[in-house]
Amino acid sequence: MKRRSRSMVVAVAAVFACTVAAQSALADGADRAGVVRVSGTSALPAGCGLPEGNGYVLNPNTEVQPWLAADPKRPGRLVAVYQQDRWNRYGGNGTGAAVSNDGGATWRPSAEQPAFSRCDGGTAANGGDYDVATDHWVTVTPSGTAVAASLSLSRTGETTGILVSRSGDGGEHWDDPVTLARDNDPNLFNDRPAVTADPYHPGVVYAVWDRVETQPSGAWTQPVYLAKSADDGRTWTTKKVYDFPANSGVIGTELVPMADGTLLIGMHHETDTTAATQVIRSTDGGATWSAPTLNVTAPFAVGVKIPDPDNSGDPVRNASLPLLAAKPKSKVVNAVWQSQDADGTFHVAYARSTDAGKTWSSPVRVDKTPTGSAAVPAIAVSPSGTVAVTYYDFRNNTSAATLPTDFWAVTCAQNCTKPGSWRERHIEGPFDARTVPATSSGRMVGDYTGLVSTGSGFVAVYGAATGDTTNPVDLHSATFSH
Repeated sequence: MKRRSRSMVVAVAAVFACTVAAQSALADGADRAGVVRVSGTSALPAGCGLPEGNGYVLNPNTEVQPWLAADPKRPGRLVAVYQQDRWNRYGGNGTGAAVSNDGGATWRPSAEQPAFSRCDGGTAANGGDYDVATDHWVTVTPSGTAVAASLSLSRTGETTGILVSRSGDGGEHWDDPVTLARDNDPNLFNDRPAVTADPYHPGVVYAVWDRVETQPSGAWTQPVYLAKSADDGRTWTTKKVYDFPANSGVIGTELVPMADGTLLIGMHHETDTTAATQVIRSTDGGATWSAPTLNVTAPFAVGVKIPDPDNSGDPVRNASLPLLAAKPKSKVVNAVWQSQDADGTFHVAYARSTDAGKTWSSPVRVDKTPTGSAAVPAIAVSPSGTVAVTYYDFRNNTSAATLPTDFWAVTCAQNCTKPGSWRERHIEGPFDARTVPATSSGRMVGDYTGLVSTGSGFVAVYGAATGDTTNPVDLHSATFSH
């Protein structure tokens, strides 16, 4: 299955102006986690974007799919980017950006957002002349510079670009975007960038993404592309670094630098009939890459819907992809991805490497969901090695027409390859997932969420339905301890 459908990611935003006092206004059941409501109407210009019609439906005042980064020298300073005003397919009208200077206790909107689409202020002159933006990612370099990435595209998906924008003041103001890749051919589709600052080599930043390449015969490949900057994201070089035979490829690439200089890329591999979670390694700065060192059978075809607990015909979208988190200054790296049981339900699989990705432990299930599926895992690790994983599930679902959905976290300080070592806590919920934006592949709570360590704890940023039809989804920030 070719991954073009994967780019129908969420697009939303929220006004991140909350105070610590707002933490008292928690959703029912948000126990022992510092949850801050992040809600608000869209800050995009009124009437911006293309009109609805011909099957395109806009979800105004909706914020979804955040990514989160912490300043490595000031871990209480956080930067989040996310999608604003999502369409039912191919992303949203614009980009949201927000910052916190107190470890997620309070947030405020950035003074401006990256110009990744026309609604964001993008033009032909500044490089942001696109209908919509999606798949946002952000990292912070050792200098405190934030670098954000976007898949920016035409509404039909025939033009796709991978853009990056840097912020020299930690996420407040953003430079004009730099184009890493752009294609105007409907047979070429750039997809899901991830951007990572190298904490061990100041100034070095990597971006990786995949590119669907379809031949006139219908055969396709989906190779990995990598761009590298050596000057804190000002200038970049780009090349294809990992190719595949016909009718195979990957999506959801994420690069993680290790302390010994090894680079790892986690990814979801597919052929026309099989799928696997994989990790590849480079020991020469990304010039060459190994065969997969982690290669575990995974649910076939990203985008397969999560089983509907009510058999209502209105399921939840499932486009979660593998994620990695390395313990700082070590050879230890952790991986999570969605596994699938024989009954069709999805769960959170975890594996660990202690030798910079050469070998991996046997996968174990770490979610505590008693019935049904656990969806959209995220992972982070503290300097001491404590691992946190967050996810949504539907254990509180009832026979009513709604779909009660909760957000959870599990943490593990040692012996993490044993399922019993993980401790679960409830973060927020339930909220009704049947009120989040609909896409052609199901209701979208997000293809990923944000999760970072601040040293003393963890901060998650995630989407939650509000119950307000004029403002359907907000982003919330939750802090929890190790």
